[in-house]
Amino acid sequence: MRIGTYCKWSIAAFATLLLLPIPAFAQGGTGSSTQASATPAGGPKSARARPAEVLPGPNTRWSLAAVGDAIITRRIAQFDNAGDSRFHEMVNVIRGADAAMVNLEISLFRFSEFKGWGEVENGGNWEVGPPEVAVDLKDMGFRLFNRANNHTTDYGVEGMRVTDRLLDSMGLVHAGSGENLAWASRPGYLETPKGRIAFIGMATTFTPMSRAGAARPDERGRPGMNALRLTTSYEADSGTFAAMRAAATAFGGGGGGGAGRGGGTGEETIRVLGQAVRRGTQNGRVGSLDLADQARILREIRNASQQADYVIVTSHTHESTPVPPAWLSAWAKKCLDAGATTYIIQGPHLLRGIEVYKGKPIFYSLGNFVFQNETIDPMPSDNYETFNLPDTALATQVYDARFRNGTSGFPATPDYYESVVAVPTFQGNQLVELKLYPIELGQKAPRSQRGTPRLADDATGRRIIERLASMSAPLGTTIVYQNGMGVWRRPAAPSSSQR
Repeated sequence: MRIGTYCKWSIAAFATLLLLPIPAFAQGGTGSSTQASATPAGGPKSARARPAEVLPGPNTRWSLAAVGDAIITRRIAQFDNAGDSRFHEMVNVIRGADAAMVNLEISLFRFSEFKGWGEVENGGNWEVGPPEVAVDLKDMGFRLFNRANNHTTDYGVEGMRVTDRLLDSMGLVHAGSGENLAWASRPGYLETPKGRIAFIGMATTFTPMSRAGAARPDERGRPGMNALRLTTSYEADSGTFAAMRAAATAFGGGGGGGAGRGGGTGEETIRVLGQAVRRGTQNGRVGSLDLADQARILREIRNASQQADYVIVTSHTHESTPVPPAWLSAWAKKCLDAGATTYIIQGPHLLRGIEVYKGKPIFYSLGNFVFQNETIDPMPSDNYETFNLPDTALATQVYDARFRNGTSGFPATPDYYESVVAVPTFQGNQLVELKLYPIELGQKAPRSQRGTPRLADDATGRRIIERLASMSAPLGTTIVYQNGMGVWRRPAAPSSSQR
């Protein structure tokens, strides 16, 4: 009887308990979230009261923070505080974007742990920094890292591998280097609330030994970076061509181009001091890109455009000049036509113009972002030998010799220390807004501080944006200085009478 009575009460009590409201803590949320989801006394919650959903898709609005080269040899997180407002505000701009990308033009490791060595080939210097700086870049908001550049293998394949493994261990997306050509060519993918971003890195400027090789059934392939090979030749108009032929003859070369050149006649191409020059309509260099490299990269872009919502393509290209060479402009547009959302160049260490092609931006160079290339220590013996310095010489003596105590080269030229943080906003794959935040890297600061970016003051910022606007105007792009930044103005839609 007692057992039966107890069971009847328990069942009734349990049924009663099921009807009680569930406490907030039992739902795994906060009291405020529970109240927000409670049903109002007036009836069901109105759909209009819900926050607007932001779901990834082809028409989603999203933003990118893009910067140029990072040669980062010292930590910079210590500047991210209210007392260093121009650095702090710059970082907030980067963090405020839905994604951020940078060109990591340096190997990151500790010499006490590194098993490799400085290679005989380098990108102009042996660039290396401590692993901790990758933490600083990540904390600033960067998640996309290009690894294809002329410094990828300054410390050999081992230096490339150690750096790539470091980025992997931190959950950072990188592209442009790999264990063979296929892997170096593949995009990295970043998952964001606004959609999936594919990131493809390549270089037209690189050391020959750093180029990745393709695998075969009987060969594993060569580790390295994703190379887009560029062949440069020279063209001269008729008058210059004739003068150069005479000069070649005077130097004992005869001026002939050799059988098969110039359509097989040998009359349309000559060699002057070891360089081939062909008769043309203008004087200057002519570049042509390797067809197989083009096909491989375009195939990756087309594939990525189907695997991701947006595709960012970046190249390390020293050959970007104030007026982009024809081959570079044509190549960037091929990539956009293949499905890329934007094409971003770094490498010249100088700011270059911006073009908007079919509603998609081409950044011909974003210059430097972090440029701490005077505090690399130690360096291989080759660097000391270059400047005839003894084994007892210090790293600082290399920089004093290289830059003549700061009177030549990079430290003597302000333009290398002035750039922008570009923040394009897209609706799907179409540019709808572009803000350009001018930055300066402390060209006049001592060596111990030079190369760290901060938002520029008004006078410097205006000068940076006006210089960028002057280079962009011939490309059909209008940029104005407004509220401390550069702003792109979308061309007005043609009126009905103009259509």
